[in-house]
Amino acid sequence: MLIGEDFYKICFDTLLEGICFTDNKGIIIMNNSSFEEIFGYDRGELYQKNITTLIPEEYRKIHLKHLLSYYKNPQKFKKGDGRDFYGLHKSGKIIHVEIGLNYFNYKGKIFVKALISDISYRKYEEIKVKKLNLKLEKEVEDQTKELTKAIKKLKKANKELKKEIQNKILAEDKAKIAYHKEKELNLLQTKFLSLASHEFKTPLSGILTSVTLIDRYNEVNKNKNINNHIQTIKKLVNQLNTILDDFLFLEKTETKKIDYQFTNFLFCELFEKIIKNSQSVLKKGQKIEFTPYNKNIIVYQDKKIVEIIFRNILYNAIKYSPINSLVTIKIHNNKYITVKIEDKGIGIPQEDQKLVFKRFFRAKNALHFQGTGIGLNIVKYHIEALGGSINFNSIENIGTTFIVKLPIKMVHDY
Repeated sequence: MLIGEDFYKICFDTLLEGICFTDNKGIIIMNNSSFEEIFGYDRGELYQKNITTLIPEEYRKIHLKHLLSYYKNPQKFKKGDGRDFYGLHKSGKIIHVEIGLNYFNYKGKIFVKALISDISYRKYEEIKVKKLNLKLEKEVEDQTKELTKAIKKLKKANKELKKEIQNKILAEDKAKIAYHKEKELNLLQTKFLSLASHEFKTPLSGILTSVTLIDRYNEVNKNKNINNHIQTIKKLVNQLNTILDDFLFLEKTETKKIDYQFTNFLFCELFEKIIKNSQSVLKKGQKIEFTPYNKNIIVYQDKKIVEIIFRNILYNAIKYSPINSLVTIKIHNNKYITVKIEDKGIGIPQEDQKLVFKRFFRAKNALHFQGTGIGLNIVKYHIEALGGSINFNSIENIGTTFIVKLPIKMVHDY
């Protein structure tokens, strides 16, 4: 079968890539439909126009200079080697295009073939990613400053605690107890100062343990000032630990280095531990109401991961709820164990609910609360990895209920 000229014309016109041919003066002598569509022209409208028509006015002189240089020393340039420039749409809008160039000799004249792609959307996405990266860098910088401030406050509080304890012990003339307490506090303080410059996690854990011990020692002779400092430190440490846990877990999630360790354990016993540990972050008058359907539920799951999941959700309920409010926790079980955590907090705006589990996303009404915006993203990832699901219902200024389902017995290939 003979293929006529019309066939080649159809092939030329139906290419998705824009193609045009110019003579050695930059006059367009041929182009396909895709080329016209990119620049917004009707069929045949670009014929015999100078290629500079498609260049924004402020770039025409430099483009003409490059064009004359190219005709003197023509070369082949592939697309994708950073050869992109601004184009002028017929509407006057400036667009981003990518170009590939080739040349050929016909009857003693040099002609240039240009392959054009509209990359405006890609450029828009690149700019958006850059903006997001800048925003993330700023957030990381701000968090680092906050961590540094908190560490300084902890050091100061530690020194104040030491002084107050020493004064109390000396006043009561309990030399032996004073010696042991001072010695222990000095050791703990030395340990904290030596490790704080290397990493955050280990010193924060040591601080929390030490404060718990001091709290016990303080039970004999209650000192309101000491107790207030203890609660302040516990709250700050828990906040810092939560942020650090989120970032550490985020890295493991990204690199998929989580090695789940499955064991049998009493689910409600673990939950009671989470509730007990949450007391240090409760606001004035806040209460937690825990209603287990069956206290003897034994699950086969990764205990540490399960604790992190529900600690994250519970702490959010506390953080976003006002003083004198109630957080309720209900547990049911059959094939799955179902946990409902309900608060009477600020709720999640309707338009933000679809983005709640997105990484670094924070609802517009939660921006003034401290947080990283990655907790729920991590929670969802690990719930699904453990064979479960998470959903929520929320009304702004009314409250939020999170519903988590986990299989009682996790079937895995480990």
